[in-house]
Amino acid sequence: YPGALGIDLSAEKGDFQAITKKIEEVIVEKGAAGRLGTWVYSFGYTTTVGLGELAKRIIDGNATISLSDLIASYEKFTPGASWNCGYYVDLNTGIEKKNHMLVYQDTYVFGKGYLEMTKVEIPEKYLTIK
Repeated sequence: YPGALGIDLSAEKGDFQAITKKIEEVIVEKGAAGRLGTWVYSFGYTTTVGLGELAKRIIDGNATISLSDLIASYEKFTPGASWNCGYYVDLNTGIEKKNHMLVYQDTYVFGKGYLEMTKVEIPEKYLTIK
């Protein structure tokens, strides 16, 4: 959005909350509140620091390779954002793959806030669609 809206974010570099605030001010000012959403924190950044944190916690004996510990590691570096994850399920076999976690961050809609999609339970029937 910054490029399309002509926003200079050089002063906010690396501060995801300041970047979001500045973009949101312009979007609201232009009358597009509630129409544009994004992940507040870069997925590349959070995956790097989140997985590094998880590894550190495992080495220190404070975590295991689990969904809850993975989320806690991501959330340490993403204040205000929520995450969810689950194990990949092969739709052809129905087998849940414990070595493949699918991770996502809640979407933030400018002028509205987080959608809280990370709290939504996916009904079992949608996990078996072929």
